[in-house]
Amino acid sequence: MKAQEAQAHLNQLWQKAQKQLEELFYYSEEEDLKKRLDPKSWSVTEVLFHINLLNESYLKNMPNIESLADADGNRSLKRSFVGRKLEKSMALKPDGSIAKKYKTPSLSDPIAAQKRGHAAVEQVIFREIVEDLKTIKQYIDILDGKALEKSKVPTLFPILKVNAADSLFILLKHELRHIAQAKRIMQG
Repeated sequence: MKAQEAQAHLNQLWQKAQKQLEELFYYSEEEDLKKRLDPKSWSVTEVLFHINLLNESYLKNMPNIESLADADGNRSLKRSFVGRKLEKSMALKPDGSIAKKYKTPSLSDPIAAQKRGHAAVEQVIFREIVEDLKTIKQYIDILDGKALEKSKVPTLFPILKVNAADSLFILLKHELRHIAQAKRIMQG
């Protein structure tokens, strides 16, 4: 995939995530955000908090935009094996349900974060997701002219690293996966 094609695809994912997130919050009442499908499952607020926790772990390790080397937009964007696999692991079924469930690492587990003293406040969570989407968009906007694929970003599993371009795919697919989960909880 060419860098410009990757940029166009990421822009589509970003727009979809932004639209779905706005719809989710626009139609939500406070009691909707506290809703759970069962006592052991996450609430909508906790699902969104999980998105924030994962975003934070990746975005804090992204390279400084000014420090990135220039690159040709017609170049072939090199994706890492780990990055492609992590992106693929976020896939949804055609009906929008989660294709495969995974155990959440404690760094991005909203229940564990609350036990560590983090508060899950709906307005703060929404504001942080919106800010994270703005940051992701800044990186998407420079993808055709900067060599994001040359910078490494650690995943939640410290021995595994992906390139910064892979991080954008992973973050957006992860966000869409859990927005779909939040919608199912609200409908359930």
